[in-house]
Amino acid sequence: MKGNLPRILLTMGEPAGIGPEILVKLAQHQFDAEIIVLANQALLEKQAQELSLPLKLTNIDWDITPEPNTVGHLKIENIDLPSEVKVGKLNHHNSLAVLQILTRAGELALEQKVNAIVTAPVHKAILNQVNPKFLGHTEFFAEQAKIEKVVMMLATNRLRMALATTHIPLSEVSHSINIDLIKQVINIIDDSFKRLNLEAPKIAVCGLNPHAGEDGLLGREEIEIVSPAIEQLKSQGILVDGPFPSDSLFTETKRNQYDVFLAMYHDQGLPVVKAMGFGQCANITLGLPYIRTSVDHGTALDIATENIASPNSLIYATNYAIQLAKGCLPE
Repeated sequence: MKGNLPRILLTMGEPAGIGPEILVKLAQHQFDAEIIVLANQALLEKQAQELSLPLKLTNIDWDITPEPNTVGHLKIENIDLPSEVKVGKLNHHNSLAVLQILTRAGELALEQKVNAIVTAPVHKAILNQVNPKFLGHTEFFAEQAKIEKVVMMLATNRLRMALATTHIPLSEVSHSINIDLIKQVINIIDDSFKRLNLEAPKIAVCGLNPHAGEDGLLGREEIEIVSPAIEQLKSQGILVDGPFPSDSLFTETKRNQYDVFLAMYHDQGLPVVKAMGFGQCANITLGLPYIRTSVDHGTALDIATENIASPNSLIYATNYAIQLAKGCLPE
């Protein structure tokens, strides 16, 4: 990349969902970066017309110095769609184009043509029909980059929550937690912050069981797994404490004391983040060789025809990516 202005790449997401709409609405804001979209130009222009919003799309030239974003203007690399889009109605014929967008986004990031990827939501089930291996953005980008393990972190201005396990049944969580996993996840968190030229994070770790096991009365995972992993990590110089009871961990005092919290499973941590800042959250994938953020919501097919979708989460995720690209941690 040329120049110091970050290049931020946004993907369109599911064509029949709210992705095109929130991209057009995002274009009405100014960013301290060059904003490029991987999208279908005709679909965005049609959406802008329906919204009565100005939109100028300019083909991106990857060989020139990045230019700052201006209101109502986006750079674009057009992706053709094989079938007409009916808003709110999934069409598997367009799924290959969605996968093409994701593949191209990952290529551009790996080639360091862009500083970060920001993804609008896709519909996992429809993509899985054409690619049975597709489980989501995170797994897709990790496989493309040949990365064995990545970590999901959801962040608001007041709380950053990483997950030891993600989309698995609750019945499988306790069997999935082990010393190696805890160490691997925390090492990725620590390495990611340092790679982004951020200070080493102070990490607070949740216990798995109520009251962090109550000294073994309510479960022994904290004694046999979580605590030994934390002690080994401390001996490496990593700033990590715990395990703490999760029901009293996310207070203002603790949020001021720690930079990142590690939850053992999806619904232990994410409801807290979303209750604090839904619509003002970014999903960050740690462990990739580039910055990737995403929205905190899905394709919203049920409201896609109403033109009422909020772009706030996409705007927040974009600004979060810009700050990370500049070596700053959003406060």
